[in-house]
Amino acid sequence: MPMETKEDVRALYARMEDLCLRAEGGEVGQSDFLSPRELHYGTAYLTRKGVPFFAFGGYAEAERKKLYLLPDYMTGATLVADMDHEEGIDLLESYGYSAEIAAVRIDGSGYRSLTHRDFLGSLLGLGLERSVLGDVVTLEEGNRAVFFCEERIAPFLLSECTKVANDKVKLRRLAITEVVLPERRFISLRDTVASPRLDSVVSALCKLSREKARDAVLDGMVEINFESEDRPDRTVTVPSLISVRGCGRYRILALSEVTRKGRLRLEAEQYR
Repeated sequence: MPMETKEDVRALYARMEDLCLRAEGGEVGQSDFLSPRELHYGTAYLTRKGVPFFAFGGYAEAERKKLYLLPDYMTGATLVADMDHEEGIDLLESYGYSAEIAAVRIDGSGYRSLTHRDFLGSLLGLGLERSVLGDVVTLEEGNRAVFFCEERIAPFLLSECTKVANDKVKLRRLAITEVVLPERRFISLRDTVASPRLDSVVSALCKLSREKARDAVLDGMVEINFESEDRPDRTVTVPSLISVRGCGRYRILALSEVTRKGRLRLEAEQYR
């Protein structure tokens, strides 16, 4: 679900409220897989309400995750913030619940190299909603991937997904504990900026003129920590996550150490 409007955010809050009611009734409130932006809004909402919850997407560095809202009898009424996913899963299992996430490996024939888009497109082409799929992680071999999905749809995918692009593939279940994925890769970026203004930082990150960076902000193409920002003079603080439509996503690691010319040293990482 793209979170482009206030209506989208309100709809997400309504879904969170439904999960809260389930937790208040003594059940585990479990969401679909949420995008990073949905997670940002969803976790902020739950934290404000003081609801015990944790997020998990099948592995520690997952971007798309499910939220699990826990009833008081699992945690005690004093816990009002999100918890570590390992602690949360242990709690679920101790009360007879599970995360309900399946891990599946896809192996191509080696006939051709397959991309993330190929894998995701073939899975969605079976008629699935994006919300039932977590991350799809391509492996270094170039024709293999691991993806995460709702437990209930795993049997369907194992029987129906036989091709990715025009390559025959084989699928097999993995235990969550078996999953070994490559570390997320980043491109290191270093530059100097005149000031910590957003347009100045975007200009350096995306190699744009200051004027074009300012226009990108004004046109609603920039987000800070998953929230749209249209003020070019917004001060960027560390750490921050900046997304620029058409350019990429960046983690701001440092913005300090004034140079002899009076500029600030910028250190960032771009997601690959």
